[in-house]
Amino acid sequence: MKKTILILSIIFLAMALNYTYTTASSRITVSISPPSVQANMGDKITYEGTITNDSDNPVNNLITYISLANVTHGKEAPMDLEDWSADKAIKVDTIPPHGTYKGKWPMRLIDSGSYVAYITVVDKNHNTPVSSMMSHLNVKRVLRLNPNNVLPVAIGEPILIGAVFMFISFKRRNRVK
Repeated sequence: MKKTILILSIIFLAMALNYTYTTASSRITVSISPPSVQANMGDKITYEGTITNDSDNPVNNLITYISLANVTHGKEAPMDLEDWSADKAIKVDTIPPHGTYKGKWPMRLIDSGSYVAYITVVDKNHNTPVSSMMSHLNVKRVLRLNPNNVLPVAIGEPILIGAVFMFISFKRRNRVK
């Protein structure tokens, strides 16, 4: 008897949690654009997220933010956006029934590799965050060194400084004689 009550309690709890998740996630949908980006290191891109209120009631007190994860083979890890983007979270006070909110996150690409970006919305009134689909981001490594500009300075500057010191010492020697 105790086993049956325990199993029925677990089933009821699972159904209640599933209902709560379905209710929270069916109220809000989140999308990210562009769905895929190919860019170079140093480029600036902007992700746009759309939060849609699918319910008949206004949605209040939302916090939405963008996340970035490195999916390059051997370097898989979530990324700290401190260097990539100055715009972190956006607070959305109210979205009217069946209304939308568009947020923008500019980002400067600082490292090469394969990444995924996604937008997460946290509703303070519900326990379940809602995330968008992932946008794939491939950042190609770009070497921005121009040896034609660097080499003359790297070689010419020490030669020029040496020539100036030799000229000064030669002039001093001639005065001493």
